[in-house]
Amino acid sequence: MAYDTALRGYASKRLEEIETADMLLGVPCYNNDKTIAHVIRMVTHGLAKHYKDRRSVIFIVDGGSTDDTREAAREFEIKPWQEKIVSIYRGPAGKGTALRAVFETANRLKVKVCAMVDSDLRSITADWVKYLLDSVLEKGYQYVSPVYVRHKYDGTITNNIVYNLTRALYGKSIRQPIGGDFAISRDVPSFTQSRMCGTPMWPVSASTSG
Repeated sequence: MAYDTALRGYASKRLEEIETADMLLGVPCYNNDKTIAHVIRMVTHGLAKHYKDRRSVIFIVDGGSTDDTREAAREFEIKPWQEKIVSIYRGPAGKGTALRAVFETANRLKVKVCAMVDSDLRSITADWVKYLLDSVLEKGYQYVSPVYVRHKYDGTITNNIVYNLTRALYGKSIRQPIGGDFAISRDVPSFTQSRMCGTPMWPVSASTSG
């Protein structure tokens, strides 16, 4: 079944109320009630620490969790000058639809930068927000992907197959091409949504920041 939007009525109504924002932090989730509060805590602290003068929205986009993920996300209090949306996305189950909902939200709010972080992170700190967003805001990058500090035998598929394949195909050195944490400029969601709607556009280039 095809859907013309991944946003449900509640999310759309909240976007109408918010109207515009400078930055959007998306947190796709599914059955992450044990970790979601910690991730939101780090995101709201990071936004308050580094971007208190910017209007920001935290979007918890859920895949229909059967545990208390949405309840935990709703109950966690963010900074009073920030906005939070907690909603189940519409469409086929999976992270792809969650990202579509985030990209639609970025377009609706006309944000300058959009970032994504996974909902099961335990190592995330408030400074991750700055590391992801600054290269887009200050240096004009369109895509920012982190480089994780890992044991040499961790991430073997990413390091030995996906990274090399991505570099060979696109000529871009992106160490974490399938990572769940990244930031994008306002151009990328616009391009992505246009492709979903079948509108031809020139592709945007991808840049990375270590």
